[in-house]
Amino acid sequence: MGRGSEGFVNGEDLVSTAELADRLDAPDLVVVDTRNTVEVDSRGQFRTVPGREGFLAGHVPGAVHLDLDELRDPAEPTSILPPDRFAEAMEALGVGDDREVVVYDTEGGTWAARLWWALRYHGHDRVRLLDGGYVRWVDEDRPVETGPARPPAATTFTPRLRPDLRVTTEEVLAALDDPTTVIVDALPRPFYEGRISLYPGLRAGHIPGACNVPAPENLDPTTWRLRSPAELARRWEPLLDGRRRVITYCGGGVYGAFDLFVLHLLGHDAALYDGSWEAWAAKDELPIETGPDPRSEP
Repeated sequence: MGRGSEGFVNGEDLVSTAELADRLDAPDLVVVDTRNTVEVDSRGQFRTVPGREGFLAGHVPGAVHLDLDELRDPAEPTSILPPDRFAEAMEALGVGDDREVVVYDTEGGTWAARLWWALRYHGHDRVRLLDGGYVRWVDEDRPVETGPARPPAATTFTPRLRPDLRVTTEEVLAALDDPTTVIVDALPRPFYEGRISLYPGLRAGHIPGACNVPAPENLDPTTWRLRSPAELARRWEPLLDGRRRVITYCGGGVYGAFDLFVLHLLGHDAALYDGSWEAWAAKDELPIETGPDPRSEP
């Protein structure tokens, strides 16, 4: 167990930079760089910019790059790829049944958690997230490579779906009146409160009754590492209120996956609403709310 994972119930899913550096030559290890950036256009709208140029400029030695948009189902863009297509995407990266995977990004893991969740949803448990990500790796003067990734080794990925890790719009709608379920919105407060629309042409706000735990607030802003287990537990436990089921969501299943990752570290099971706000807000018949979350810290 790497430094930084101590104190978590499921700390084995978090790997330190020191431990990764020691394992870079392991023959069964695949390191996946999932970095993306978000830009604001002249209209004030947000768009995701693939991070391949940044990857080419420098990455963890031996890493491969994945644009998370490649995991979207072309036939249903608010959903993850079907199992057979997901398996093909993983095999193209060198990720197979017998491989250990480490995922990272340049945003403290808030993007990489999407791939962590996707692998677990497809039955692959040997996946860990790099604490502090590439920012910490560089800050510690660890070795980097430039240029394109080396060709991956041939492998086979066998999907074994875990339906309990993913929910649909219909399941979220049914959960609105369920007192044993808590819904968590992982977006920053301006989006949750409805002050800014995340997607052009879609309504702004949040799913009725949802709590707001912005994914970046799980991180120490000075180090990009996760906050301590005690601090994270203090932030999360009052919201969970002993309820048995947690559903996380965000704009498109990225930040929601990071909140889910944090809950997993703390020992709480959760499911991701994969379609998230992009799917919910597109259906005008579905209810929404605006305004601040009275349960959030000021």
